[in-house]
Amino acid sequence: MQKKILSLLLLFISINLYCQSKWTSKKDKIIIPFELTQNLIIVEVEINEVKLNMLLDTGSDKSLLFSFPENDTISFYETRRVKVNGLGNGETLEALVSNNNNFRIKDYIDEKFQILLITDQNINLVNKLGVPINGIVGASFFKDFLVEINYQRKKIILHRNTEKILLKKGKKHTAKDIEIIKDKPYLEVQSNLNGEGEIDFKLLIDTGLGDGLWLFENDSVKCSRKFIEDVLGRGLGGDIRGKKSRVGILNLNGFVLKEALVSYPDSLSFSQLDIVRGRDGSLGGGILKRFNWFLDYNNKKVYFKKNKLFKEPFNYNMSGIEVQHSGSTWVSEKVNYGNRESTYLNNPSATNNKVIVLDNSMKFNYKIELKPVFDIYAIRKNSPADLVGLKVGDRIISINGKRSFDFTIQKITDLFQSEEGKIIKIEIERDGIKMDFKFRLQKIL
Repeated sequence: MQKKILSLLLLFISINLYCQSKWTSKKDKIIIPFELTQNLIIVEVEINEVKLNMLLDTGSDKSLLFSFPENDTISFYETRRVKVNGLGNGETLEALVSNNNNFRIKDYIDEKFQILLITDQNINLVNKLGVPINGIVGASFFKDFLVEINYQRKKIILHRNTEKILLKKGKKHTAKDIEIIKDKPYLEVQSNLNGEGEIDFKLLIDTGLGDGLWLFENDSVKCSRKFIEDVLGRGLGGDIRGKKSRVGILNLNGFVLKEALVSYPDSLSFSQLDIVRGRDGSLGGGILKRFNWFLDYNNKKVYFKKNKLFKEPFNYNMSGIEVQHSGSTWVSEKVNYGNRESTYLNNPSATNNKVIVLDNSMKFNYKIELKPVFDIYAIRKNSPADLVGLKVGDRIISINGKRSFDFTIQKITDLFQSEEGKIIKIEIERDGIKMDFKFRLQKIL
């Protein structure tokens, strides 16, 4: 951890769990725009007057900070060391609990904000999502007010007058009771897994999960015979592996989703976690985004109605490639009356992420920018990418003739999920040698 990033006063006092939130808006609602990436909600917040990008996560009872802005110093007070378990196959992580921080998101302020500081610098979700993520906002955000999540408009709306809003809008939504256990919400749904009749499932409502549905295998819950083994995601403890399949029918109070994707995480990923008794899995962003929600923790209810995303197909990555952001490189672009030429620069003399240079002849504009670098961090066995010889660690130069730095991870994901039989041409660099590969997207599930 860089010295300029984090200054800590290690006072080692007891943890204060009291949440003191303030409403500074003159209106009865606070509108918070968010970015939806990989079905995850990303919001801009301020902690101790420093701006950060955080995941909004109903599935986390604590708020976490695991990366820090490079050009800012954040001071944290009243801290003590603890051990943290997280999803994945890694070991227990060491963390610092910090109390009485100032948390702000728009006109919502929590002056007693508690946060876990993860000191392991290998935890960095920017690699997987392709956008800077500094941490996770957990349960404390949802407890005090009625929280509306409008996936269609990409807005979070906090409501101060719960009864008034639900009287006005609640009639157009389906209401359902939830359980709040250790500050996290649980919902019961029905599913027909393998054509053997409907089964009731108790699921954690988890906005911090990109997949739509996770189920834990046991004596009564079994994955169908048709599945693929894949990397399901990345947790604090490392990569999460398991099986990916489909369910025949998922019934959410009469809203029927057919052939939804379901993942069965490896039991090793949960070996260190204290799973709530009776929990069968998680309901994540891949399904949650198909509805707009009101979360009423105080009255233990949720209200939801389907939106325009409801009929989106349940697609998955048919290439077998998992891509991560692995840094940045300087790129020089010469604009010549509409004709553009590009050249990689290793060490340009530039201090900003974008520089415009006009040459003496006034004929060319040179634009120098920092661009993302992507590489392959996992490949599914026997997938189209695996069978043509692509390997973990390959740096991606271009995809279908388009330079890799003109993509985002979301756009690469959309391409790999787009159309069965689609030809993918990919240029990579391996050990300093550029190589070309070609394969077709293949739908197995």
